[in-house]
Amino acid sequence: MAPRDFRIGWRLLLRQPFHSAVEILGLAAGFAICFLLLGFVRYSFSYDDDVPQRERVFVVKHRLNFIPQPQWMEYTPFALRGVALQSGLPLEVSAWWPRKTTLQLQGRWQELEVTAVDPAFQSIAGLRALEGDLHQALIQPDGLALTRQAARRLFGDAPALGRTVEINRQALQVRAVLADRPSNSTMQFTALAGTGSALWPEQERRDALANWMGIGGRIYVKTGAGVTPQALQTVLQEAVDRAQWQNLSTPEMKTALGQRKMVDIGLGPLADAYFDRSVANTMGTGARGDMRMVLAIGAAGLLILLLAVVNYVNLATVRTLRRQREIAVRRVLGATTAQLLRQFMAEAMLLSLAAAALGVLMAWLLLPLASDLLERRLDGMFTPGAIAACLLLGALVGAVAGFYPGWLARGVDMRETLAHRSGETQGGAWMRRLLTATQFAAAMAMGSMALAILWQTQFAAAAPTGFDPAPLLVVELPDNTDEASSKAFREALARLPGIDGVADSFQVPGRDDHTGTRGSQNVKHLDGSDAALSVRMVGADFFRVYGLQAVAGRRFDPALDRPVDDGEQNVMLNMAALRALGWQSPQQALGQRIEGAPLRVVGVAPDLLWETLRDPVRPTMYQLARGARLLTLRMRADAPASLQGDIAAAWRRYYPEREPVIRPVAGYYRQAYADDVRLAGLLACATAVVFVLAAFGIYVLAAHSVQRRAREIVLRKLHGAGRGDIGALVGREFLLLTAVAALAGLPPAWLAIQRYLAPFAERSPLGAWAPAAALALTLLVVALATARHTLAAMRITPMRALRE
Repeated sequence: MAPRDFRIGWRLLLRQPFHSAVEILGLAAGFAICFLLLGFVRYSFSYDDDVPQRERVFVVKHRLNFIPQPQWMEYTPFALRGVALQSGLPLEVSAWWPRKTTLQLQGRWQELEVTAVDPAFQSIAGLRALEGDLHQALIQPDGLALTRQAARRLFGDAPALGRTVEINRQALQVRAVLADRPSNSTMQFTALAGTGSALWPEQERRDALANWMGIGGRIYVKTGAGVTPQALQTVLQEAVDRAQWQNLSTPEMKTALGQRKMVDIGLGPLADAYFDRSVANTMGTGARGDMRMVLAIGAAGLLILLLAVVNYVNLATVRTLRRQREIAVRRVLGATTAQLLRQFMAEAMLLSLAAAALGVLMAWLLLPLASDLLERRLDGMFTPGAIAACLLLGALVGAVAGFYPGWLARGVDMRETLAHRSGETQGGAWMRRLLTATQFAAAMAMGSMALAILWQTQFAAAAPTGFDPAPLLVVELPDNTDEASSKAFREALARLPGIDGVADSFQVPGRDDHTGTRGSQNVKHLDGSDAALSVRMVGADFFRVYGLQAVAGRRFDPALDRPVDDGEQNVMLNMAALRALGWQSPQQALGQRIEGAPLRVVGVAPDLLWETLRDPVRPTMYQLARGARLLTLRMRADAPASLQGDIAAAWRRYYPEREPVIRPVAGYYRQAYADDVRLAGLLACATAVVFVLAAFGIYVLAAHSVQRRAREIVLRKLHGAGRGDIGALVGREFLLLTAVAALAGLPPAWLAIQRYLAPFAERSPLGAWAPAAALALTLLVVALATARHTLAAMRITPMRALRE
C-alpha cells in the first residue's frame, strides 16, 4: 500500500465523521478490554520472572498423610534445610522465616514483618542492593535490609543506609536498601535479616531451625549443575522416613495409611509456584492463581476484541454497500481490483490504528477499575513494548478486517449499480446476520454466567449460618501475645458498656482459617472403623456469646469446663459428627466416651456454617481452647455508638505497638465470597461491552434492512398491510436472529453455570433462570436498537418510497 492510499482513506473517513467515530469507538473498546485482560494474563504468567534461572529454584513441600484431608504445604519443618545442606549435592539452600516484630518509631510502637533468610538467599533470589551490602546485612547479627518502601515508611525521605532502628528491643543497623518487590512475586518481603540475627534468642533460633515438627516457613533450594530435583527429593524423603514422625504412628494409623508414607516430601518449581493449586489457601502461601481462570480471562479478552472486529466488519460492509456507485465510477475510470482492495485495507488500517491508540488510552483510564476487579496491581503493564504490540495488533486487525469490505468492492456490478439496480447479495446479507447473531450469542452467554454467579453469591452470603451474626464483633489478637495480657485485655473488654459477653476461640465462623489452627482427629466409629472429625478449639463462653443452645445435653460452662492437658476432656459434637460416629439420636451420645481418645460428650451442638456453601457441614468436635487469638464480642441492643472506639482505646492500653483489627462476624462471610463478586463484576462489564457492540451492529443491520426492503414494504402497504403488519414483518427478522443467537449461546452457558454451581451444597433458585433472564435482556436490547428503524418502516409513504 502506497502513502497515497492512506491519504485518500483518511479523507474518506473524515467525510463521514459520525460513522467513523462509531466504528473507532467500538474497536477502541475492544482493544482496551483485550489489552487489560491480556495484560493480566501476561502478569500472571510472569510471576517470579525477576529470579534468575528460576527453573533451577524449588520450594520444599510436605504433606501429612496421617491427618484427615491431607494437603500439600509450602511451610515446611526447617530440619529439612539441614538435610539439604548436608546432602553432598551442589545446592544453595535458604530458610524463609517471616516473623512479626515491633519497633519504636517517633515515640510510637509499630509492627514490622522481618523475614529471616540464609546468606544464600541473595544468590537464590538474584537480589542486588540499591545501596549498601546485602551480604553483610545477612551475616551480621545486627544487620538489616529494607526495601525502598519500608525505608520510606520508617525514615521518610531521609537516607536509610547506616541508620539504627530498635526492633524487638534490639538495635539493628540498616546495611542495605533493596528495590521494592514486584507485585507478581511469590517472594514478598519488606525487611530481611539473617538467620543468625540478634532479633531472636539463640535457643529459639536453634530450636526452630532443627525442628522436625514445626512449620515456621519455607525452604528454597537452587540446584547446581547436573542435580535433578528427583535426587534431592529422594534424599529429603529418606530423611523424613527416618525422623521422629514415625514415633507418632500407631497400628491403627498404619492400617489407615496403607501403602502411603506418614509424610510425603515434594519439590515445587518456583516457575510454577503461582499456579500451584496443591498448596493454595494453606499457611503462608499468599495469593495463588488458577491457570484455567487466567486462560479463560485471556480468551474472554480475545473474544471481545473479535466481537469488536465483527462489529466493525458489519459497519464497514454497510458503508461499502452505500458506496457502490462511487466504486463503480472508480472502476469505470480504470481502478483495478487490487487498487480497490488496497484502498479499503488502508482505510481499515487507519481506523484500526486510531482505535488501538484510543484503546490504550481507555485502558489506562480503566486500569484502577480493572485492578480492583482482578485484585492485582497491573501498573507495570504500560511498557513501550506492550503499547507498540497493541498498535501493531491494531494494524494487523485493520488489514484483516478491511479485506472483506474490499472483497465486496471487488464484486460490484458496474452496470447494475449505475442503473440503480444493485444491492447486497443474499450471501452477504446472511453473513452480516450471522456476525450479529454471534455477538448476541456471546453477550447472552456472558450475561447468563454473570447473573448466575451474582445470584448464587448473594444467596450464599445470605444463607442461614445457624446463629445471628449481627450483634457479634471479632477482635484479632497479635500472634505473639502472652496468655496473661490476653486474659487482662479480655476482661477489660467484658467491662465495657454495651458488651454482653466475650468468647475466645482459634476460629470464628466464616473466617478463612487456612492458618494451621483448624485441627482434625481420627476417632472410632461404633463399628470400630475410623471416623475423621474436624476440631474447633473454642472457649467455654463460645456458645453463650453466639446465642446458641445445645440440641441435647448442655453447652460448655466456664464454671464446669476447663481445658486440660492430660486426662479426660469434655467435648461437644455437632449433628453431622453424631451421624459420622454412628449414633442415631443426640440422647444416645450424651455422656459417652469417644473410643480412641480420652473424650466425653457433654452436649450436642447445632450444625453451623463455618465455611461457605461450597463446603458441606463437616462432622465437627468442639474442644476447649487455651491461648486463643480471636475474641468474639456480643453487643447489647443498647450498645453506644462509640463502642468500637472504646474497644480501640482498650486495645491501645495493652498493645500500643499494633493497630487493632476489629471486624463484624458477617464481614468474614462477605469476604469469603469476594472472589465470586469480582468474577461476576468482570463478566458483567464484559457483557455490557458486548451488548453495546451488538446493539451497534443490529442498529446498522436494521437501518440497512429497512432501506433494502423499502419497495417491498410499500407494495405490501398498497395491498392493504397495516402498520402492525409492517412492524411484524421487520421484527420477525430480528426475532429469528435472536433465536439463532440463543440456540448458539445459551446451551454452553448453561453447562458452564452447572459446573460453577456444582461445588455448592445449596443453590439459589434463581440460578436456573439466568439464561432466561439473559434472553429477556437480549430481546430488550434488540427491541431498543431496532425500534427507530421499525417505526420508520411503519411510517414509509408509498409515494416517497416509489420515487426513491
